[in-house]
Amino acid sequence: MNFLHPSGSHLAYETILSTMFLSDRTSNIPGRRTTGGFFVALLAVLVLQTALATSAPAVAPLNDAEKIDALIRAVEARRDLQFIRLDVAHSAGEAAGLLRIKLAFAGSRVKTVDDFIDYVATASSTTGQPYFVRYPDGRQVTSAAFLREELKRIESAP
Repeated sequence: MNFLHPSGSHLAYETILSTMFLSDRTSNIPGRRTTGGFFVALLAVLVLQTALATSAPAVAPLNDAEKIDALIRAVEARRDLQFIRLDVAHSAGEAAGLLRIKLAFAGSRVKTVDDFIDYVATASSTTGQPYFVRYPDGRQVTSAAFLREELKRIESAP
């Protein structure tokens, strides 16, 4: 359990804990119970910790450059697939390498993840022939369809 405030200050916790321990030391009166103060202070610490944990900032969504990188890494990770370019099957690593090269050549013309899919990753820039993805069962889909599905998965990931 992290007992620090997100800003790094632990003053609130120190105050609660010192109150808890001071109340135990000063209550040496015979017949008086000290466990009540201890549990109240412990409960206060737990409530404060929960409140701070729930107020933590949410993770920012990926920007377009990060989505493009995630798509290329998704292609690279799919070693079970073949990537068809100009009627030649390529490995996942080869396909990812080609996408990185084409992206570098496209430069500032690619501003969004949609630009990347539409203008870089779906067809040959010289012949216009579409790229395909072949699954182990022999089924083929266009690289655009494959990448759009991967993009949905990436965007829905926590």
